[in-house]
Amino acid sequence: MYRRFSLPILAMVLVAVAPLCASAKPVYTTKYTYYSIGGDTAAEIYNAMIRRGPHVNGARAYASTSATSSQEGKLAQGQICSVQDYRLKIDFVIRLPRIKNEKLLTGATRARWQQFSQFLKKHEETHRSIWLDCARDLEVQVKAISVADCGAADTKAAKLWEQMRKSCARKHDAFDDAEQKRLVRHPFVRQVLNQSSRTSNAAHVPVK
Repeated sequence: MYRRFSLPILAMVLVAVAPLCASAKPVYTTKYTYYSIGGDTAAEIYNAMIRRGPHVNGARAYASTSATSSQEGKLAQGQICSVQDYRLKIDFVIRLPRIKNEKLLTGATRARWQQFSQFLKKHEETHRSIWLDCARDLEVQVKAISVADCGAADTKAAKLWEQMRKSCARKHDAFDDAEQKRLVRHPFVRQVLNQSSRTSNAAHVPVK
């Protein structure tokens, strides 16, 4: 029963632009966007999220976070090759659901929805924090690169970037797995399940 309604709470989408080269604290921006949903009951709101929510890696999600990274720097060849004037920037876009008119909801349903809405927002912002932590760790490693020629330095930096991307993806997956346990216990989702058990409308919600 829980599996039927526990759609995956978002995965992270990363677009990497240019090979990573050097070191500095990541600079980032965050843009919040919203998709509109409606409904008078928890089940109707939930089904609206299923129909109108974003797709992440082919799977439906309540919300999503995308991150586009750009890196700048120059390789300086001396007795060893070093990286200078490095800059890493990550632009995040967090997409969340927004009800057209919350005033149509009853007091209890509205309160549970608002809690769930904040749950989703915090979830997405945690994905952002995970990426920023990974980026900071990467910068330390790239800064420590010391090789004879700049071709080797560029190759090593690119490999470190790829390793970080894969290891960070595992951290995101582990976080999502842990969040699923919280999701099924959330008051809003429990209300959805209770309402759905009395109707056939939400019984056909597609899963991943």
